[in-house]
Amino acid sequence: MSIGAIITVIVLVLLVAVAVYAARREHARRQIRASFGPEYEQVRADYGGVRGADRELARRTHLHKKLRLEPISADDQDFYTTSWDHVQGGFLDNPALALTGAEQLVARLVAARGYPAVDDDEHLPLLSVRHGHVLPGYRQARSVSERAATDPTLVSTEEERKALIQYRTLFEDLLAAPGATAPRAAQSSGVKP
Repeated sequence: MSIGAIITVIVLVLLVAVAVYAARREHARRQIRASFGPEYEQVRADYGGVRGADRELARRTHLHKKLRLEPISADDQDFYTTSWDHVQGGFLDNPALALTGAEQLVARLVAARGYPAVDDDEHLPLLSVRHGHVLPGYRQARSVSERAATDPTLVSTEEERKALIQYRTLFEDLLAAPGATAPRAAQSSGVKP
């Protein structure tokens, strides 16, 4: 084999190796993007594009792996579900108070699962690793809650009802342990506060 042929083979091997590496890396990025759901678009906007978003999502995933997340026991699931029923039941009498109760119950559940406290800047990024598909709704619910707490006349009852549903969506997602059946609240036919 001539030196030219050997160099050609080496170059081809290197090109194939680079192509395989690039394909694997792109596949991993796509998986991360898909796992974050709509949260990916938020991160992309916040971090100035695809590269910044990919770095941030990798950082979140790395930090999330360090958490000691706990499943919720059956007894605690019953407690949280009953508490949710109580919060939801109070909606007709005082929607703003029900939203505050829903936010507090979600915060309690977040802490019980092992995530940072709700007032910690890292809690939403870390929640996004497993619950990214419901975080846009949670952010919207928190915005409605804040407006309702500031001036209840700024928020319609329909907005409050939607916010309560959005809180419930994250609540149910947090309450469900991987591989477990959905809690009783998730099995109901729908919220009608």
